[in-house]
Amino acid sequence: MFKGAFTALVTPYKDGKVDLEALRHLVDWQINEGIDGLVACGSTGEAFFLSHDEQKQVIQTVLEVANKRVPVIAGTSAMTLDETLALTKQAEAMTINGATVDGLMIVTPPYMKPTQAALYDYFKALHEATSTPIVLYDNPGRSAKALDNTTVIDLAKLPRICCLKDATGDLTRPANLREHLPEDFTLLSGEDATAPAYFAQGGVGVVSVSSNVAPQLVAAQWRAWCEGDLTRLAEVRTLLNPLHRAMFVESNPAPAKYALSRFGYCSPDVRRPLTTTTKEAQHIIDQAMTHAGLMPSDISSLGGNHG
Repeated sequence: MFKGAFTALVTPYKDGKVDLEALRHLVDWQINEGIDGLVACGSTGEAFFLSHDEQKQVIQTVLEVANKRVPVIAGTSAMTLDETLALTKQAEAMTINGATVDGLMIVTPPYMKPTQAALYDYFKALHEATSTPIVLYDNPGRSAKALDNTTVIDLAKLPRICCLKDATGDLTRPANLREHLPEDFTLLSGEDATAPAYFAQGGVGVVSVSSNVAPQLVAAQWRAWCEGDLTRLAEVRTLLNPLHRAMFVESNPAPAKYALSRFGYCSPDVRRPLTTTTKEAQHIIDQAMTHAGLMPSDISSLGGNHG
């Protein structure tokens, strides 16, 4: 169902509060730069640091500005089933100028390490309590528990579990899954650096951190793949590769927010226990942005101060 280049949006802050003005500008810029869809309140959006009311504000703002131009997926993950259900129902209930969320992205619950049977029951319960398409989010690096392929295949039999965001980095996985999944079930890479290889193995898009900073390039990479232009794909991949590394030189999303602050699009602030980037990290990010053609000369053409 979901395919193409999606941005895992950061959540901008100003004076400790969510900066809705900066978020509006960021969403509009992302869409104008050619991104195919947006994910609000995911890992990169610091969702676990936001109150329920803040999550509501963020998702409503993204829906309002996107205005049905691209799909909007709402992250609604939490530690417990009850809280995840509360966030999910909150997101489902939003209607902004006739626009509703197109999907719900839910990660395996962190820290507690449920069994595969427990994970199946968890997602099944969410499926039964909702009416919106669900994107499974498999990110064992953050949650400490992966979804086995057999669990994904079983969950894909439920009619509204329609997509997997795969942040495992296992490039054999999409081909192995494709053998057993419904044709309309889609696989999205959750790892920028290996996204082109993931496309070649059966993936149909990426949920990108780097596209916060380089939406046009990330979208161009996906389009080059779709058009069979492997020369262009290789060119864009080479431009982006240092940026992908730089976005994780310190804890995500601090590097992405620092990079956006260089454009004047938002402050570099993150919420504790995260901290803003160090000088050493900033140097690496600046170098990667220069390599990608994003600074310093391009900054003046990208917009004014919206932080």
